[in-house]
Amino acid sequence: MPPCQHVLDAQLTAPTASTPVYKEECTQCFDDQDSEAGIDVCLSCFNGGCPGAPSNHAHQHAMKSGHHLALNIRRMQREERPAKLTKLEIVEAEDPHTYETFVRCWACAGARVDDVPAGVAGVAQAVMHAVEASKGSEIRAWADEVTACAHFDALEQTAGSTALQQCSMCEKRDNLWMCLVCGHAGCGRRQYDGSGGNEHAIAHFQQTGHAVSVKLGTITPEGTADAYCYACDDNRLDPHLAQHLRAFGISVAAQQKTEKSIAELQLEHNLKFDFSMTTADGARLQPVAGPGLTGLRNLGNSCYLASIAQCVFAIDRFRDRYFPSAADHFLTCTQLRPARCLQCQLHKLAHGLWSGRYAVLESEADSQRGISPAHFKAAVAADHVEFGTMRQQDAFEFLQHLTKQVSVAERAVEGGALNPTSVFDFTTEERLQCTRCSRVRYSTQPASSLSLPVVKRPAPDTAEPQQYEPVTLAECLDLLAQPETVDGYHCPACKEATTAVKSTRFATFPKVLAVQARRFEFVNWVPQKLDIPVQVPLAPFELGAYRGQGLQPGEEALPDDAPDMAAAEAEAEPAVDEAVVAQLESMGFPRARCVKAVRKTGNTGAEAAMNWVFEHMDDPDVDAPDAPSQAPAADPAAVEQLMAMGFAQARVERELVQAGGDANRALDRLLNVPDDAAEPPAASAAAMPRDESTTHSQYELTAFVSHKGSSVHCGHYVATVRQGLGRDSSWFFFNDARVVSQPEPQPEHGYVYFFTRID
Repeated sequence: MPPCQHVLDAQLTAPTASTPVYKEECTQCFDDQDSEAGIDVCLSCFNGGCPGAPSNHAHQHAMKSGHHLALNIRRMQREERPAKLTKLEIVEAEDPHTYETFVRCWACAGARVDDVPAGVAGVAQAVMHAVEASKGSEIRAWADEVTACAHFDALEQTAGSTALQQCSMCEKRDNLWMCLVCGHAGCGRRQYDGSGGNEHAIAHFQQTGHAVSVKLGTITPEGTADAYCYACDDNRLDPHLAQHLRAFGISVAAQQKTEKSIAELQLEHNLKFDFSMTTADGARLQPVAGPGLTGLRNLGNSCYLASIAQCVFAIDRFRDRYFPSAADHFLTCTQLRPARCLQCQLHKLAHGLWSGRYAVLESEADSQRGISPAHFKAAVAADHVEFGTMRQQDAFEFLQHLTKQVSVAERAVEGGALNPTSVFDFTTEERLQCTRCSRVRYSTQPASSLSLPVVKRPAPDTAEPQQYEPVTLAECLDLLAQPETVDGYHCPACKEATTAVKSTRFATFPKVLAVQARRFEFVNWVPQKLDIPVQVPLAPFELGAYRGQGLQPGEEALPDDAPDMAAAEAEAEPAVDEAVVAQLESMGFPRARCVKAVRKTGNTGAEAAMNWVFEHMDDPDVDAPDAPSQAPAADPAAVEQLMAMGFAQARVERELVQAGGDANRALDRLLNVPDDAAEPPAASAAAMPRDESTTHSQYELTAFVSHKGSSVHCGHYVATVRQGLGRDSSWFFFNDARVVSQPEPQPEHGYVYFFTRID
């Protein structure tokens, strides 16, 4: 048989260390190297595709791109399985798999190429040695990188004998930290649950300024140990540890590690975040698998993403938008790198969760292997400063980010007519009444979720610290809807500063109401979670009592503000993120200062705004409003970028000017603030209407995300999802890749709830 001419003519370039190589899993489905047909890796752009039925995405990629040569990789398990990873470290071990590889030419009907030139063989070998594109971030999730700092350099140490058996200020004998300047031994920090030390090590730093210390019991003969810098307030590496310990007569060669390191404690702590897999009477929950019951593997601190994804893709509109049309989208998508296309990854994830192909119970473990959301995460979190990392994140914040990204991606498809995030849209009615003249003003605002305050009532007669009485969902809704006082309101009727009363209710009701239970408070400026049970009904309930009524007989409307003044204020004061403003206000800062901080930091989040407040605390004009400034002209490049998403030029330019030229803030307004002058998108047979309702207000709980841990930014998230409504429904519990039937759902400790309107 003559050699393949396509191989002989190929001009290929081997991947470098920075080249993404998708070699473990198809970028358009969840078939992987373990599949019977293996995975084809394109030798031109290194996209991964499945070469077998039913999808054959490798062949589709070759026909679209003209990249005909691919390396087929099939992985097989060795007889002996490796030991389960239990330490927070990365070690080099023998690969437990064997691999079969060959070069394929799709221009020759997918034929196997036996005689491969040296150049092509070299590229194939480089592919085999390359790190899978999604593996780099997963590895970083296991290794918490610790670096040195300047505070460990040139220490002026005080030599002498030191008592290291117990804390110098109390009787604690474990979790001791020795000051590397004077040898003082102090116990560690007190944990949120009351465990740990009495914080005498940090008290020593506050009294003396001695910033660096080492944890006794973690010193090894190899010269490693946990070190901490209180000036940096972070774990550090002491490159001169042996020398520093020698000043106190301590030889590292004679030391034996007797206590767990911070990394080991962190892993142990995370492993304890395991939700009960048994019923109240001790019966084991039954593992399940099937369409809609597919688990998602944990990538390392990705449980926040998995839990939200399970809840969102259980919604009919999301499932119907992305699951049935997956095959058609992959055929028509013009993106040559599907791993970077959010639409491709939404269709891929929906197909993976609902096709049932990957929901298979393994006989040995009686559980699922699950599918990896690595490609989905990379696409939805691209360039995001937090979600693009491997750190744990707030599940509710990710839900907001996901819906925003989906809305942006859907603008390019029939003008957004198919956008499934419309199920979350509703309108709130704000009533403002001047307490002097009693006139009122009604206004409406678009919304897509509720953030409910949780009533805090300490439990009486309990020995346990931080125990709270249960509260009801109705109590939380009442707290949200109750009137609040607005000081310094300039009444257009009274024409002077007065006091107003403001209240918020529903003007319309969404098809799916997403609710965050805001059960946390700030302790030393750090959000701490409060374990307050919220009693949420499983049966249908009414929200009609929270419906706004508009201007009532006998009420007199406040006159409109002067048009010129209102326009000037709108021009001078761009919109702010009210959720961030409310978070800062809950810390005790005046509203004017909070609004100013959010504007000064460009609506970039609570942390940036809080840092601005601290930095400008002593400014004499910190609470004074900013002077109006002339708005900059819209950047033509930003205008073009936003117009490509389907927005009209006039509106894009207007929102860019109001946002001070910030394209991200302008996009937020384009997505969330309705434009009265905008024309509706063209009608479509498959168009998804906005799911707002002014008549139906009965809801039923259909999913919720629960959390264990002291903060929403750490711990573990899981999802509980209902399939069906009413008596014919069933509940299922998703703990990463583990999926079980849940006959007794426990929404009391939920963090994010999804309620579906009953029409």
